[in-house]
Amino acid sequence: MQILLAFAVLLSQSTAIDGDTLRDAFGERYRVENIDAPERGSRSECREERLLAEAASAYVAAWIAQADRVDAHPTGRRDRYGRVVARIEIDGVDLGETLIARGLAQPWRGRKADFCSGAWLLPRAR
Repeated sequence: MQILLAFAVLLSQSTAIDGDTLRDAFGERYRVENIDAPERGSRSECREERLLAEAASAYVAAWIAQADRVDAHPTGRRDRYGRVVARIEIDGVDLGETLIARGLAQPWRGRKADFCSGAWLLPRAR
């Protein structure tokens, strides 16, 4: 059993694998804790999801390329793929919240989101 400590980790030379996964210079992968981003390539369920995934990945890659700091705040868990689950901040701004606000991800609800029906784009009742 591996125990992760809850503290901020400065991610040096981080790269975007996709909208909700980053890799640091040491090869450690970090999963953004508070979102579900669309899947890339063969893991996507439709063309719309694939296009949205590429847009999310490109946005994250461009943002971290010009950032002064990328910080991970580990939750103390790893997901089933071995990624460190963490809240990610880029120059002090929450990555997950930003992707949700830009329509490039959905809040994590415990299961994969449906990016193909278009229903998630409809305004929510208040």
